[in-house]
Amino acid sequence: MRIKRIVTLLPVLLMFACCCDKLPPEAEGCDREGCFELSDLETRTDHLLPFILYNDVAADLESVMLNGESIEFEFGQAIEFVNTGFFELALKFKGTGEEETILFTVSSSERAHAEWGIATWIPYQFETKSLRADEIIALYPHRFIEGMGVPFIFYARQNGMNMEGYSLATAGSTGQEFYIKHGVGSVMLGKGSINSFQSFDLGAQEVDLELQQVNSYTLELGGTISGAYSIPENSVVLVSDNLNITGPLQIGAGTLILVEEGVNIYNDGPVTILGQIDNPVLITCTESGKYWGGFISNGSESRIEARYTIFCQSGFHNTGEYAGWGHAQRQALFRTQNSELALDHCYMTDHIGQIFYPTGSVLSLDNILVQRAKTSGQLNTTTTEITNSIFTDFPDDTYVYRDEDNDALYINNSDVTISNCIFMFAKDDGVDSGLNEGGVVTVTDSRFEACFHEGAALSSQNDVEKIHHFTGCTFFNCGQGLELGFSSPNHSVYADSCKFLNNGIGIRYGDNYEWSSVSGQMFITRSQSLYNEKDVWNMVRNLWAPRLDRMHFDNVQVSSYVAQYPGLEVVTN
Repeated sequence: MRIKRIVTLLPVLLMFACCCDKLPPEAEGCDREGCFELSDLETRTDHLLPFILYNDVAADLESVMLNGESIEFEFGQAIEFVNTGFFELALKFKGTGEEETILFTVSSSERAHAEWGIATWIPYQFETKSLRADEIIALYPHRFIEGMGVPFIFYARQNGMNMEGYSLATAGSTGQEFYIKHGVGSVMLGKGSINSFQSFDLGAQEVDLELQQVNSYTLELGGTISGAYSIPENSVVLVSDNLNITGPLQIGAGTLILVEEGVNIYNDGPVTILGQIDNPVLITCTESGKYWGGFISNGSESRIEARYTIFCQSGFHNTGEYAGWGHAQRQALFRTQNSELALDHCYMTDHIGQIFYPTGSVLSLDNILVQRAKTSGQLNTTTTEITNSIFTDFPDDTYVYRDEDNDALYINNSDVTISNCIFMFAKDDGVDSGLNEGGVVTVTDSRFEACFHEGAALSSQNDVEKIHHFTGCTFFNCGQGLELGFSSPNHSVYADSCKFLNNGIGIRYGDNYEWSSVSGQMFITRSQSLYNEKDVWNMVRNLWAPRLDRMHFDNVQVSSYVAQYPGLEVVTN
């Protein structure tokens, strides 16, 4: 879901030792910061860390259970909760035999508005190894001009396939570090660190690249281009003012297009960019560390088609007409209305805004890389096909939490097919398919990894029809792997032959909004949910209770017993 959430719950069965520390008896009562007396603890209440629960109940307790584990909790003792989560405290009193169950949550102030009742999740860090690739493909502009930043994109392959795993890379004499993750990585070198001969250490493999420095522009553009216009190969172009393209524009291989800060390119006519693998086109800002605007396309004639093109440093505007663009609230590299965008082997790195914001359009994205942007963007009533692509680092690959809706991709009321893609290292979700409207989203053979919230967060409202299919997908090291949240009764989620591994929660039914209705259904078949903190969990926020009949399992394996679904097969290896 989008990051402005109110509530998320943690699995009920947690080990006591993982969430709390017992403190020495307090004869004087509860006088520490965050201390709360047991007699005042009400069910269905929320609390913030620090949270200490002090037993001021005089009557002896026959037994105390916390999240299914028996604990000692005598009069005068205190328990300090060191983790966030959803807690079930079951009390049984001596003599009367009276029983009381208290449900409560503990959150951190940092994440209270984004998470509720869920364990704070920070993706665990990967281990690096030597690369040992039999093929390294380097994509970069072969020319540069003083003052610009230069991007370098690397693909590391073994037997024609992108390599699995992670390797540390460094850039030349600057020692700037970056990573090759699952066979792909990029780095932006700023002014003052670029030479005509550039060397890289890619996981202990040396790569040397040559560039040519040019001292002047061959062409300056601004204003309106009408009629057919062609930019020759290897041109060096300055776009000094807003550019309006009304006729066909063709851009030759190896061209550098440097756009002044804040400048936009408007195209009512078609744009064709003809980069080559050994001589790509680069479109970026004139100065390292600054940002141009983006392409703004309107109408059926405004198609943009590009291959082997690198796009960098867009998204300058965040006010005025650009402030209301979806969840990101920031300008997009490609703003298309009733238009088409076709990208083949294109690379979008180091943007301050989002990448895509289409409405009523058609997108075809094959073999693209989106890396280091606020988000890759939001699809609105747009038919989209994405294949063989990687979306990573939103807005970066640090482990510092942000509450800024940094989804890898947001899908709104669109029919989308995704195959053989990776969505990873997002501060929010890998794919968020939400809001009120419907659509059909089909995802096959794709990976969702290292997302602070969900690998895939799915939602809808009212009575819309919405369908999500996931086949052969892996959800790994995310806060929650797959979540069906607020949803229409006509919303169905199917996951077949999928793996949910090492997440906080593997498969989740329920949402975090107090106002939300969760009525959709999940169908999980021939899948494994293993080694998660909680393999399967069903909990609806506005009920403080599960809707067990809305999850359906067939041939599903888990790594520990699930009390909500005792029929699931438990595997131990």
